[in-house]
Amino acid sequence: MKKYLIFLLLTLPICLLAQNKATLTGKVTSATDKEPLIGVTVVEKGTTNGTVTDLDGNYNLPNVSDNSTIVFSMIGLATQEIKKNQSSVINVMMKDDTKLLDDVVVIGYGVVKKSDLTSSITTVKGDDLKSMTAGNALFSMQGKANGVQITAAGDPGAVPRVIIRGVTSINGSDPLYVVDGVPISGNINFLNQDDIESIEVLKDASSSAIYGTRGSNGVIMVTTKKGSAGKTTFQFNASAGFQTLTKPSMANASVYEKVFKERYTNDGNTPVWNTPVDSNISTDWWDQTINKFSYTQSYNLSFQGGDSKFTYSGSLGYFRQNSQYDVGYWERITGRLNTEYKFSNMVKAGVDFAPRYENWDDTPDLFSAVMRMDPTTPVFRAKEDWTSNPLDNFARSYNNQVWNPVASVARQNKHTNEYGLITNPYISLEPIKGLIARTQFSVNAHFRMNDNFSPKFFIDNLEKADLNKIERKANNWVDWNWTNTLNYMKTLNEKHNLNLMAGFTMEQFAEYNLMASREGVPSNYSDLQYINAGTLNPQNGGTNIYKSLMSYLGRVMYNYDNRYYITASVRVDGSSMFPEGNKYATFPAVSMAWRLSEEGFMKDQSFISNLKIRAGWGKVGNQAIDPNAYLNLIGGADYVFGPNGDRYVGTAVSSIGNKLLKWETVEDYNLGVDVSILNNRLDITADVFRKKSSDMLMKKQNLSILGYPMWAGEMWTNIGAMKAQGWEFSVNWKDRVNKFNYEVGLNLSGVKNTAETLVANTPILRGGFFNDYIIKNEEGGEISRFYGYVADGIFQNQTEINSHTSNNGSLLQPDAVPGDIRFKDLNNDGILDDKDKKYIGKAFPDLMVGLNLRLSYKDFDLISNFYGTIGNDIYNSAMGGFYAGTEGQNVYSDAYDKAWRGEGTSNFYPRLSVNDKNLNFRRVSSFFVEDGSYFRCRLLQLGYTLPKDITKGVGVRVSASAQNLFTITNYSGMDPERAAMGNVLESGIDNLGYPNPRTFLIGVNVNF
Repeated sequence: MKKYLIFLLLTLPICLLAQNKATLTGKVTSATDKEPLIGVTVVEKGTTNGTVTDLDGNYNLPNVSDNSTIVFSMIGLATQEIKKNQSSVINVMMKDDTKLLDDVVVIGYGVVKKSDLTSSITTVKGDDLKSMTAGNALFSMQGKANGVQITAAGDPGAVPRVIIRGVTSINGSDPLYVVDGVPISGNINFLNQDDIESIEVLKDASSSAIYGTRGSNGVIMVTTKKGSAGKTTFQFNASAGFQTLTKPSMANASVYEKVFKERYTNDGNTPVWNTPVDSNISTDWWDQTINKFSYTQSYNLSFQGGDSKFTYSGSLGYFRQNSQYDVGYWERITGRLNTEYKFSNMVKAGVDFAPRYENWDDTPDLFSAVMRMDPTTPVFRAKEDWTSNPLDNFARSYNNQVWNPVASVARQNKHTNEYGLITNPYISLEPIKGLIARTQFSVNAHFRMNDNFSPKFFIDNLEKADLNKIERKANNWVDWNWTNTLNYMKTLNEKHNLNLMAGFTMEQFAEYNLMASREGVPSNYSDLQYINAGTLNPQNGGTNIYKSLMSYLGRVMYNYDNRYYITASVRVDGSSMFPEGNKYATFPAVSMAWRLSEEGFMKDQSFISNLKIRAGWGKVGNQAIDPNAYLNLIGGADYVFGPNGDRYVGTAVSSIGNKLLKWETVEDYNLGVDVSILNNRLDITADVFRKKSSDMLMKKQNLSILGYPMWAGEMWTNIGAMKAQGWEFSVNWKDRVNKFNYEVGLNLSGVKNTAETLVANTPILRGGFFNDYIIKNEEGGEISRFYGYVADGIFQNQTEINSHTSNNGSLLQPDAVPGDIRFKDLNNDGILDDKDKKYIGKAFPDLMVGLNLRLSYKDFDLISNFYGTIGNDIYNSAMGGFYAGTEGQNVYSDAYDKAWRGEGTSNFYPRLSVNDKNLNFRRVSSFFVEDGSYFRCRLLQLGYTLPKDITKGVGVRVSASAQNLFTITNYSGMDPERAAMGNVLESGIDNLGYPNPRTFLIGVNVNF
């Protein structure tokens, strides 16, 4: 008996241990519709033991201790923690997470709860971006971030123009991009949008002043996906499809001939018609040059996982977009691995590693040539005239000077390869609770090699290249950033919430350029397209450019009882861009908020979930100028001496420095309100703002008599000022009715950009047009406005011409004949001159509109996004030629029918003329100005999630999408949005750039 008792005592711990570890099973369903939830993470708290629910919501978690706590979590649902005790089955019903105000928002050098925001920050989640297939994530953001004007172009690798809350500087409008804490100059084309967790747009100075010198145009912060504890999950997203452009209706050979000849006969001349009499050719140059379809594709494989100590997230992506020509594409391969290891409760470290490779063939800029080329000309000359060089065999236009666009495509040979890497290792220490010290050293390096071969060819004496040329450029960029921050968070007496941050950063931006070229390569053969094969005119050059920045920063955030908030920040920047004495500048900011919904008098009501009033002020800077602007520089110069005019190469002063240069500063005021009602189903946000720059950096011309360094010498000076003021309003509604879910979001914004002070009150003229300028930017007025004559209909007869006179009876338009445009004498001085010009249109809109819809019913979902602008104009500079046949170019197919050819036939389109003595088509006037308002369907996507019994444990969603499906507009050109691209002082001129294509895609999303 004693032996049995001893054996029992020895085996009891083992039995107890076996009893303490058991398999836990259960099912997780939605509390709203009682449907099973797929992909819920189930983890034994404090361990790496975890799993996820299957397609039926079931889970199976082995080796669970009886005294453990089980954590059930899923994005969008409230996390639950349940004690296991002796249970072997735990079924859970999970509720929607209605505490949206507790969402974490990324701010400069930290994070904060959405409810604690005192500044104007817009957040766009990564899930809201991935429905679009785009090479740049900002294209997918269009219409989703209020107050952010994103203008797109359609060519492969295009970079969008981004303007946040208007323009306050002539030195560009590009915001600062910060990717996982790494400041990025330029654009974010390198970034795979499937890697993005969220994008925050810091719109006002109270939020962006923490970035000091580079925050004047706003800050766009990108956070990539990170790992989390639990089983490794995989996602595979793929989409592929085609793009197409709307073909403009151009004249065939018959209509072109009628227009061409009538231009001469209307002027009493004999037509100079060079097309062969026996020619029956009618070439459709659009079909010959532009492909009906081009292809785009995107693939991405990503994974996340980890345990309580080590988490990881990674991806591999591929994107390619072809142009509508036979040449031209952009291709990108990206990789990313984000890791973090927790050594202890005090120390953790991580590294983000993101290599990439891009390559592209330059896309030709030939839409103008395609549309203007003479349709009576064949693509190729007669075969008996062909030479051994295939590039010689194209035909020359019979009746105009436009170069053969098909030949231009055949000669295109410009290719670029780029390798890049962004990495940012970091370590974080928490010596005491709430105090976190973090240091991060990031490197952003990319290396670009560009090869360009211009072949030798001869089509005509006016369309040829006597020598071929080979050129290679190497551009290397190596930027590094060392950021050190100390954050402390503390709550006192459960009411006083304090968040402190102090930091120090050092940054350097280095660029290394090298170029070499030669002419006279023995042939156009591809194996000879190397620098060494050239025999004539060797050229080379290279330079190094360095810029550096050292900064001190700090921020205090305090709120009392989640009701009264105040945030104050300051940044001191020292830059190599400015001379001694002015290298450092201070950028302070302060913002406050009052959350009325937390007041006692609001507690007894349930209609308003959140009501907060915000106010903010701050100063930010801009340093987007030449890094040598304060230096006097010497460059190469040629001198001619002696009676024979001998040329000597020497040096001379090439630019004038300004030792008094200082920072360009923007002061910003913001007032806003946030409201959530009906249990957070309806969210409303409204803001008004004003931004004004001072000491704007502009080039000022020296006195010509100084001759230093040349008769038109200029130097940078702090002299200008601009102002942007406007408003924003957004409303979002989301709800669920049984199995039908829907979300509707509408955002509206308007901004007015004004030039307050310019150099010597001298207007800035932009947009050359027949020895004149289209745009006039002057003090006190909006920027990018068109300035010209007012077209007042068409002279229908000689009587109308005779009555259009001065007070003394002189004809205002003595060269006019019936059928010409009548221009207004606005000042009634009897002379039609520059004094009769006025502002005839403006490039920037009065209103920007974004509309976003998301619907789902059972396994079907529908996503649609719309974007548009209202109140902007476009100067359609190409339209005149397409209705006038200027210089023999081709015209629109209805040009002959619309042209004036007798009293009463037209009061808008003038007569056809070669001489155009009245300057109908060569004078800047309202004739060319059109309403540029548009409303575009950016995305329409229908998705279907496959039934669970078919996919066997794998989540599969298939979709069909149309991007840029339709555009509602009165604009007659190819694309009203593309016309709005360009420099902020030269916007709204349509020069026939690459329009945005219509894209159709099939996609699949797999989760396992």
